[in-house]
Order: sequence, then C-alpha cells, then structure tokens
Amino acid sequence: MAAESSTNVPPTSTFTEEDEKEIFSHPFFARSAEDMEGNPAYEALRALKYESDDPNANAESFREEGNYYVKQKNYEKAITAYTGGILAKPTDKKILAVLYTNRGIAQAMIKNHGSCVKDCNWAIKQDPTHLKAYLQAAKSLMVLSKPAEAVKVCEAGLKVVANNKTLLELKAKATDLQAAMTIKDEDKQSAVKESHCKLSGAFKQLAARGIVIDFEQPPVGLPDHAAVEISFDHMNLIHWPVLFMYPEFSQTDFVQDVAEYLTIRECLKHVLNPSEPPPWDRERAYTTSEKELEVYFEDTKFAKQMVKVPISRTITELTRCPGFYVRRDLVIVLFVVSKLSENFYKMWIENLRG
Repeated sequence: MAAESSTNVPPTSTFTEEDEKEIFSHPFFARSAEDMEGNPAYEALRALKYESDDPNANAESFREEGNYYVKQKNYEKAITAYTGGILAKPTDKKILAVLYTNRGIAQAMIKNHGSCVKDCNWAIKQDPTHLKAYLQAAKSLMVLSKPAEAVKVCEAGLKVVANNKTLLELKAKATDLQAAMTIKDEDKQSAVKESHCKLSGAFKQLAARGIVIDFEQPPVGLPDHAAVEISFDHMNLIHWPVLFMYPEFSQTDFVQDVAEYLTIRECLKHVLNPSEPPPWDRERAYTTSEKELEVYFEDTKFAKQMVKVPISRTITELTRCPGFYVRRDLVIVLFVVSKLSENFYKMWIENLRG
C-alpha cells in the first residue's frame, strides 16, 4: 500500500491591512512629532511627560519641546511650547528667564520684535544675569528703530557682564544709529521750518491776488517724495503743483510745476499722451479733446458742489472762478472724467444733480 504524500500548505495569515495601519500608527514608529499630532496614544504619552509634580521638570520638558520646534523652524509651535513652560510656573527663576528669552527669540524670528522685547525684559526681571536676554532685546530694539533704548539695555547688560564683546559692539551700533537718526530729525525739522516760511510768504502773495485759501480743509496728503511746493519765478508768475484725479479708475497724476499761464488742456497733455495712454485707460477714452473731456474742481466751502471748468481755461482763470479755493498745502486738485466712458459719465452727471 502506497504511503500518502502530505502537502505542506502554509497557514493562512490573519494579519490584515487594518492591523498593519494600527500597529504603525503607534508613537513608537513615528518619524517625527508632527506625524503624531492628534494621535490619542501620542497625546497620552505627551500628557504624562508634563504631569510631573515638579513644576521645574514640567517647564524643562516644555523648553525642550520648544527647542525642538525652533530647530525645525516652526516658530509658532515653539512659542506655544515655551508659553506652556512659563504657565507651568517653575520656581527656578533661571529656568523662567530662559523660557522668556527663548520665546522672545522665536517671536523675533517671525518679526514680532515688540513682543520679543517684552519677553526679554521679563527674562531680565527673573534673572538679571541672563546675558542672552540683553543681547536679543538690544537687537530687536535696533530693528524697531529705538537705538536709545537699545543703548540702555546694552549698558545694563554690561553692568552684569563687563566688557562683553557682543554687547559692546551692539552698543556702538546703537549709538551710531541714534546719532544718524538725530541728524535726520534735525534736518527734517529744519526743512519743515523752511517750508513754513515759504508757505507763509506764498499765503500773503496769493491773498493779495484774491485767491482763496481754505485752511479748514486737510492737505491733499501727497507723499514726501512728491516735493509739493508752490513757487514764484523772476516775473512773479505762480508755478502751481496740480493733482489730477480720475474718479472712474481711482487713479491720479501729479504735476509738480504748472505755470499759471498754461491752460488746463496743455497741462493734461503732459499726462494724457495719446501715443502712450495710461495703462488703466484701455478704451482710450481719456484724451485732451474738449469735446470728450470734462474737468471739475470741488467747491466744499461755498456752494458745496463740483464746478465744471473748460479745459481751455488757464490756471490763472481757474483760480478766479467763483467757488475756487486751494487747500493749505497749496495744491490745485482737479477731477477729470470722460464722456466716452458712457456708463461712468452718466453716473457722474446723475450724482452731480443729486
């Protein structure tokens, strides 16, 4: 009788994909802390780490976590971790000083220099010998353009750590910046005084010509680099700064020097060149044709309305129009609309009619 041959059949595995996922979701297999955020097992282990009866140990754990996130350049999470350490209320003031300083440094890394300075000041209160806090506070104060305060911080630090090279260098830089800013402020004040003197003389000349100046209206608010300044030439002719506003597109053009004998149309030719139309005028609706273009000035002092003025008028004639006035910065403001922009022009006219 022939012996029966037995075939070795491998046992069927009961290990499923779900089992594999569950095993590899365990914190032991995590490649980084970020991979385990929200994992119940990880959060439980993390809680155990910070539930010591020793507040100093808890604070140190938070500090280590914050340092980890700083290395990962995840400064927001680092700030959260350092805050956790502070809230752990360590009794060791040196630990608390380190936590405040580290949080300040993380704040500085995301450009929160004001918060950084506050944290460093708190660190110094906890531990006046903590050099790192003085250094970071001085650096952030420099970024905030507060060199005088930076000098004081450096001097306070040098009382604790005499002749520290880095503090001495920071103090020198802060002193130089303070001197430069002082000179700049003095130059600015001098320029303001000079400008006021010029304006005072201009006010008198304009008043003598019957040009109304409304001192109640705020200045136009042009940037400093626009060099807004009225002037008088050797023939005592006025050269006006003129601001053209295009309400349809919320755009403006500024012309620094417009002689009073020029017409509004001649002035507009400098900014509305048909061969090179403004990028916002895709329909080429803004020409210098009197049939197509309308110009207004705002009479907020008397009739409280927009006043239309022909673009063939000279600037001198404009200043003599009833209701015309200039603001105290002596900039002429004109509103420009085009009849070719039918929809906007219709709305503009309807608004004028009230």
